[in-house]
Amino acid sequence: MHKLLSIIALWIISFGLYAQDATLKKQLDSINKWRNLASNKEVSLKTRISFANKAVRLSNKIAVDSTILNSNNLLADLYLYDVKYFNETKKILNKNLKLAHKLKDSFAAGHVNYLLGCLYHNNRIKSDSSYYHYYNALKLFKNKKRKKTSNYILSQSNTLLSLAYLQKDDQDYIGSQSTIIQGINVVLTCQENEACLTILSYLYELLGLNLDHLKEYEKAIEYYQKALQVGNRPNTIYTKINIAVVYKEIGNYQKVFEIYNKLLENKTLFKTDPASYATILNNMAYTMYLNKDKNITKIDALFTKAHNIFNDLNLKYELAASCNDMSDFYAAINWKDKVLFYSEKGYKISKGIYEYEEQLRALKQLSKIKDDKEGKAYLYEYIRLSDSLIATERANRNKFARIQFETNQYIKETKRLSTQNILISTIAASVILSLGLLFFVKQQRSKNNKLVFESEQQLANQEIYNLLLNQQTKLEEGRLLERHRIAEDMHDGILSHLFGTRMGMGFLDIKGDETTLKQYNAFIKELQKVEEEIRDVSHELKQDKIFSKNNFETILEQFLDQQSLLGGFNYSIVVETPSVFQNIQDTNKVVIYRIIQESVQNIIKHAKAKQITVSFNQKENTLNIAIKDNGIGFNSNKKYQGIGLKNIKSRVSKLQGTFNLQSKINKGTTINISIPNPKNG
Repeated sequence: MHKLLSIIALWIISFGLYAQDATLKKQLDSINKWRNLASNKEVSLKTRISFANKAVRLSNKIAVDSTILNSNNLLADLYLYDVKYFNETKKILNKNLKLAHKLKDSFAAGHVNYLLGCLYHNNRIKSDSSYYHYYNALKLFKNKKRKKTSNYILSQSNTLLSLAYLQKDDQDYIGSQSTIIQGINVVLTCQENEACLTILSYLYELLGLNLDHLKEYEKAIEYYQKALQVGNRPNTIYTKINIAVVYKEIGNYQKVFEIYNKLLENKTLFKTDPASYATILNNMAYTMYLNKDKNITKIDALFTKAHNIFNDLNLKYELAASCNDMSDFYAAINWKDKVLFYSEKGYKISKGIYEYEEQLRALKQLSKIKDDKEGKAYLYEYIRLSDSLIATERANRNKFARIQFETNQYIKETKRLSTQNILISTIAASVILSLGLLFFVKQQRSKNNKLVFESEQQLANQEIYNLLLNQQTKLEEGRLLERHRIAEDMHDGILSHLFGTRMGMGFLDIKGDETTLKQYNAFIKELQKVEEEIRDVSHELKQDKIFSKNNFETILEQFLDQQSLLGGFNYSIVVETPSVFQNIQDTNKVVIYRIIQESVQNIIKHAKAKQITVSFNQKENTLNIAIKDNGIGFNSNKKYQGIGLKNIKSRVSKLQGTFNLQSKINKGTTINISIPNPKNG
């Protein structure tokens, strides 16, 4: 009978497991169906996002980490290029990064890092974050176990391609070229499949773009041609447009027209790719203008048609560039109203999308066409922006190398500290276990002796502490006054004379041969550089931040910093009333310092806290101090209190203040102290 019951029970369990497996398989099939629908590029982005969301909801329902990870990645990839989804995408990808590490899947973690890099890159914010995540992706894709697989090669080369685009966008053309070469070397190790050849084609095209910016036009054309010859990319029209742009730069206008006319032979281009069609029309019109074509009506018509298409498609960059191209053309034929209209429009659009090259073009045109006062304002803005971009370009050089170095250093330091902490913890545990019993026996006796010693020591240290405060205050005040004096002398004296001299030289009508004029302009630029350097030095000298902390706050922060290393906690000092430390009477500062000192030592001994916050504020003539920790707490209703709390109460009473303690087990402790404190002055 028992045997029969066991067989029946086993059958029921097996049937239940089979039913669960069947249900899970059905759910996974549904998830795959929604993912496939979301991957279909022939439907609208909105529809694809709705399909991806259904896959995510089903994945969360079955609660399988790897399935959730893949569905989330698909949704994030669709969200990636729309700025309105930025926060949602960031949230999804950070969740996926934790899942990937939980699954110990380095390849998945690399892909998530790559998507995070793309997210920051596409939205043109926090380029440092983009560099950081691209670099992490590269490290993870270099996993030796995966090194020879096509997935590894494709992922690594694609990441290098994106990184090179980021460096180009940051105007680090040399760094971008170096990254492209790395990408080419990686992708060439791949067997010739369509995906590898497509990435290689894009790498060649990006190399051409960099060489174009560096005015190496022949080499740029060579690599654009290589991009066309490699792989079977579905759309190479922009590569051909880029080749035409290079020919325009070197003045071979006939070749430009040949390329554009060939592209326009495709009668369906306007319907299939209106953006490319409009770009060709605009560039043809601009080339005709540069070629001094007399057919003004045709040039105007081409410009207008292209501009209207850009406007309908809401292509901001293309619209700004079109405005500036049209402004140049109308300036040449002296249509002043249109010059003004398109220059102002181009400036407004380019400023809104942080497109600095087009912004500079618009400012330069506006400085010429506007009246003296307004024209000068635009000219000064042009100079300011140009100088700012030069400074930014310098700062961006080798940014990737710097972030790579800092990341590696951070990882090394983290490992070192982890090893050090394990060693310290082991030694500490051994010592505590060995001396625990002896310490417990002597604890009460030691506390009494310590109280007597600290009472005597406090009287001796109080005067020394006051002298140190006064001495430090005088030294810092003297340094600050001297820095301010030097900064003002440099800014108001030397800089003003230099600026006046440069401006005066700038308005002189100097005539002479070309060499003399070049030297004259070079000297003016050198004067401008000297002004910038003096201004930077003056501003740095004028900075008060490093002297802004009150001496009392500095000493208090030094104490907390030292104790945090011993106690293993984080701390913060919150100053709710800006001038609170200036208002504390000097005779009270020593006592307040001792109160905080005693409180922190109590927290280290008993609370096991990870965070301590010390807050100050002054309301009317009362100084309020709060010392809060997130430790284990205790029952504050018990009458028994240790020597430490008695010492704090005693010091508060000496200042005629009030003391209040609130604590609950496992919810931390807060000490609130109020002290009469009339404002100085």
